[in-house]
Amino acid sequence: MASQFDVREHLGVIGYKKLRGNRMSRGQSAVEFAMISVLALAVMLIGIQFALIGQTALAVSQGSAALARYAAVNPGTLGQNGTATVPTAASALLSPTINDANLTVTIHSYKSDGTTEEDGTIIPTQDSVKISMSYDATNKIFLPSHTLLGISFPTTLTSAESALYE
Repeated sequence: MASQFDVREHLGVIGYKKLRGNRMSRGQSAVEFAMISVLALAVMLIGIQFALIGQTALAVSQGSAALARYAAVNPGTLGQNGTATVPTAASALLSPTINDANLTVTIHSYKSDGTTEEDGTIIPTQDSVKISMSYDATNKIFLPSHTLLGISFPTTLTSAESALYE
């Protein structure tokens, strides 16, 4: 039977270390992969969560702009002041991402009467409408906030847009 000394002489010191190093590093690589993959998966899931919330925030912003334009072109169809009921024609302008019961639309209609300021300048008449949208995004959040190092995700997304009546 060959002793350890004979194997070292036969392979050379460098070859012996390579043989021994390859055998031992296989387990180390598996442990490193397990540790890094958990971290990579957590970062990926957090990124996906923020992307979903960002997409919904963009849909709310674009929806408020579209509804403000609709209310300016079709005065009175959404109501005057207060919580608005969105008609079917206007709800078609909204993204399917936000078109559900979690959406609150508020309309503010401003009508100026062309009054005069103290210095005698006349304020031009500008009739405008302001649409405020609020969306409860709790159904878009799939990650628990208390387990992910205290990361909290926004649950209420709001946007407001104004448009002049045409």
